[in-house]
Amino acid sequence: MHTSTSVDASSWEATFAQEYWRLGPETKTAILDLLPDDWSFTGKRVLDFGCGPGRTLRHFLPEAETAEVWGTDIDGESVERLKDEHSPPLHLLQCGYEPPLGLDYGSFDLIWAISVFTHLTDNSIPWLLELHRLLRPDGLLIATYMGRWHSEILTGTPWHEDRVGMNVLQHSKGREAGGPMVLMSDWWVREHWGRAFEILRIEPEIHKQSWAVMRKRSVELTTDDVALPAGDPREYEAVRENLRQTQRELENAEAELGAARRELERQRHQASAEIETVRAEYERSLSWRITRPFREGRRIGRSLRARRAR
Repeated sequence: MHTSTSVDASSWEATFAQEYWRLGPETKTAILDLLPDDWSFTGKRVLDFGCGPGRTLRHFLPEAETAEVWGTDIDGESVERLKDEHSPPLHLLQCGYEPPLGLDYGSFDLIWAISVFTHLTDNSIPWLLELHRLLRPDGLLIATYMGRWHSEILTGTPWHEDRVGMNVLQHSKGREAGGPMVLMSDWWVREHWGRAFEILRIEPEIHKQSWAVMRKRSVELTTDDVALPAGDPREYEAVRENLRQTQRELENAEAELGAARRELERQRHQASAEIETVRAEYERSLSWRITRPFREGRRIGRSLRARRAR
């Protein structure tokens, strides 16, 4: 049994960190398994978009001997740490919230984005198109997204494929706390991402996320071109469902805020009662009774001085 919350927190953080880093080699294996049978890294230029502290990227050091391997992330501390530890051979670059990345058009043969589009909201499609811009003709993009395995955890409701498009949840959650969460359905990815990429395959059960393997289409698109709803009725049902989900989040947030206010008020009343109890006990004490004449004398003195001042 743990004896304090600090021990619990420390244990949880250690478990999370262990699990986080454990997935690095498994993620590399998943990427390699999804590549074409004749794929070779030799002479290629590849990018880990959203590399973080290098959970996956650091396992590509052997490939970096024959390929040019890049990593980019919004977190400057993670990027600088990777530079110190593994550059060379890795190439690292910090990115901003919005594209562009600042690299040349058509400069990569392969890009992967693991657990990135799971958190991007208004900048999701702009970044998708930036990765499209960075890929060479017929270049490959491997990107993961959340869906059926996270619906009940995040929304409290079962997964309904036809009610989810690109549904954004936990809008106000800061990046330091994991950022917003985004659910996507396979049909939405095929429809919208499929406008910029040929969807080669979607693997739905790797690390509880869906993995889309895509080849760059030779098209020029804007964000509106990709975002525009199709004639599919599921598009409109997904918008309505996202509104319902957002409303439930607001109601839950209001309930939590109300509970916090009530708890604060309860603590204030309790503190006031404790203060009154201490005061009453002190006023009944021997020291209070002994010093009473002195307090009375000070009171009379203040009264006399006030009269003279008038």
